[in-house]
Amino acid sequence: MLGALTLVISQSDRRYGAEDLTLAQELAQRAALAVENARLYNHAQQATRARDDMLGIVAHDLRNPLGTIIMATELLQEMFADETAPGRKQIEMVRRASARMNRLIQDLLDVRRIESGGLALERRAEYVKPVVADAAEMLRPLAVAATLGLEDIVADDLPPCYIDPARIQQVLSNLVGNAIKFTPKGGCVTIRAQRETEKEVRVAVSDTGPGIPPDQIPHIFGRFWQGKPNDRRGVGLGLAIVKGIVEAHEGRVWVESRPGAGSDFIFTMPVAQASVGG
Repeated sequence: MLGALTLVISQSDRRYGAEDLTLAQELAQRAALAVENARLYNHAQQATRARDDMLGIVAHDLRNPLGTIIMATELLQEMFADETAPGRKQIEMVRRASARMNRLIQDLLDVRRIESGGLALERRAEYVKPVVADAAEMLRPLAVAATLGLEDIVADDLPPCYIDPARIQQVLSNLVGNAIKFTPKGGCVTIRAQRETEKEVRVAVSDTGPGIPPDQIPHIFGRFWQGKPNDRRGVGLGLAIVKGIVEAHEGRVWVESRPGAGSDFIFTMPVAQASVGG
């Protein structure tokens, strides 16, 4: 790219001096830098869009064959209902792997919807206690398998919140799932819900894990971000999805943590309007 800088003065007899040349060079350098930054930004945006489009295409294309695998696995489980039947263990391994792949595909699609502003919510006035209780019941077997305790503590006086219950359960599933991954055996994960303000309810997922280094906290809700590059316990989408869902509810999400003292992942939900001040 080639550009030109033209200087115009109203005095016809004035000649440009060394200071004028220095100023012109400085302005030209700054203009060139601004143009280059704009070009790089546009290139990065195009690359991001191309990546997101590819993720969406791959996710959609994987769903159909994966659905066939899941249905075939369920049929095999019915055929080999006896826990001691030959091949039963291998069938269960296929089922679990298929479930993990299905979750990953759904996460990819959710991230794409969040980024495009197309995340669908079915919001209604809903009490928090049954939502938290259902999530805890669903996740408790994972905690037990990891030799961890899982508690849910919900204040009795909480008003209904204006939420999509299924999406809030997805938030809890991601947060509790993360806590289970990083909490040593014998530890505990706690879901606690209480009033934050007149217009908000606060939910915290706390663990007794190793905590998060301070330099990692600003990045923790980023897409595909992982604290350790060689960590294979996930692909770094769960917390980005949590942030997207919570913000789609006009809520806030943050983390409080100290190394060696566990972590608290906290988010807020709006109280249903009819309950505000009442």
